[in-house]
Amino acid sequence: MSAIVWANVLLAVPFLAAFIGIPLWMTFRRPQSGPDHSEARAYLRTKTAFADAIARRATRGDAATAQYGARNADRRVSAAA
Repeated sequence: MSAIVWANVLLAVPFLAAFIGIPLWMTFRRPQSGPDHSEARAYLRTKTAFADAIARRATRGDAATAQYGARNADRRVSAAA
């Protein structure tokens, strides 16, 4: 092999080491502790509270408003499922 090939190999080794080593170093430096589901829980609590409010409104006796609200609540529940 010629000198140019050896020069390319010698130059490629540090770049490959950096290309592999830096992400590994970043991963080991800050390991992922676990998924955070707090936003999902807050979303589901809000969604449930809203559906409960619509259901209470439907039982209250507002016929037109309750029918419209219940119809939309059913759409939201079926879309999420």
